[in-house]
Formats: sequence, structure tokens, C-alpha cells
Amino acid sequence: MITKVNNNNTYSSFKNHSNVKQGYIARRYHTSESVDFKTKIKAATGGIVGTAVPLIYFTRKNPGIKNIIHMKYGLKEMLITSISGIMGGAAFGMIGETPKKQERKRKEAIFQIMNSTLPLLGVAGFLKLSERVKELDNRPAKIAGTALGVAFGMWGGAILSNKINDPKDLEPDRRIEIKDAIANIDDVFSALVLAKFPFIDKLHIEKALPIIFSWCGYRAGQSN
Repeated sequence: MITKVNNNNTYSSFKNHSNVKQGYIARRYHTSESVDFKTKIKAATGGIVGTAVPLIYFTRKNPGIKNIIHMKYGLKEMLITSISGIMGGAAFGMIGETPKKQERKRKEAIFQIMNSTLPLLGVAGFLKLSERVKELDNRPAKIAGTALGVAFGMWGGAILSNKINDPKDLEPDRRIEIKDAIANIDDVFSALVLAKFPFIDKLHIEKALPIIFSWCGYRAGQSN
């Protein structure tokens, strides 16, 4: 514990570090006040349930898949599972909350859904195009196309979620900045898996997707 600080520079550095940390947490979880333990539990439970339900359905439809860890993801599976996880986290997180906080969680869920699905659609669209255009069917082009698909997907998601959440434009628009992209980097892992780069296959990120989708649901459910 620091009881006395004589050096103004030391205090300033400590304060700046604290501000950076708090700013990162606020961007990542979109919170303006501390979240109580009960709300965290509700949001986490909803995110897990929302993610597990579609994954169990998909694995039962495919007898060759032993469990959700060995799930083979296509665009449809990623879209449905990510949306379900976010909706589950938000829905459970709303239980017992004030109407104002419920509205904030609903808006955050919409933003998270747009931020998760539009990059996927952007990458999928580019991959389809690369199958038809020979000049785009190579690794450098696919890396660039994936990056652009993710970037424009996040940018478009912010615009679309603002239109849905605030159709009369009564509030300042929520924008995607570099800091937001860094704070929400886990949202783009599914896009990298969809692109099927060899180095991504070796990392087996697809096995972590259920955790990532549940985590996105948790973030939406505890947002205030």
C-alpha cells in the first residue's frame, strides 16, 4: 500500500497507469460503474447456456463429432452460436435489473452481435470472391482481404447498431476506434478460423470458440 508519495512524477505515473487500465476495462466491458457479483454470475451463466444450446444441437446433427470441443465450424455455426451466446448473456443479465439497466444491456447486446457477425460476413464474402477471381486466390491476398473484412465489418457494425439502438439520433453515436478493436480482439478470432489460414489451424483456435462466444455473452450481460 502506498501511504505517502513525495515524488510528483511517481504519483503522476501511477495515476496515468490506473487511468489507462480503467479505460481499457471500460471499453472492453462497456461499464460505467462496478458490477456486483450476482450480475456477473447471471451474465456468465447466460453466456454459457446461450453458447452451449446451439453447439449441442449441431453436434447431435453430426454423429461424427464427439463433443463441442471437436466442433467443425462453418459460417452458419459461427453466426448462430455467437448470436445465441450474446443473447443468452444479455437475457440472463437483465433478470432483476432496473428498466434503465435492462435497456443498456439490450443495446450492448445489439452492438456485440453486430461486432461479431458483420466481420464474419465480410470475411466470408471475400473468401467467396477469391474462389472466383484467380488473382485473389493466394495467401497474401487472403490475409489482406480478411483484415479488410474484419475492419469494415466492425466499422459497419458500429454504424448499424447505432441506427438500431438510436433511430432518432438522440444520443452521440458509438464509434469503433483502435482502442476498441484492441479491447475486443477476441471477437475476430472466429473470422480467422473461417479464413482457414495454415498457422491458425496449428493454433487450434476453433477449440476455444465456445469460450470466446460465452465470454462475449458475459460482456453483454454485465454491461451497464
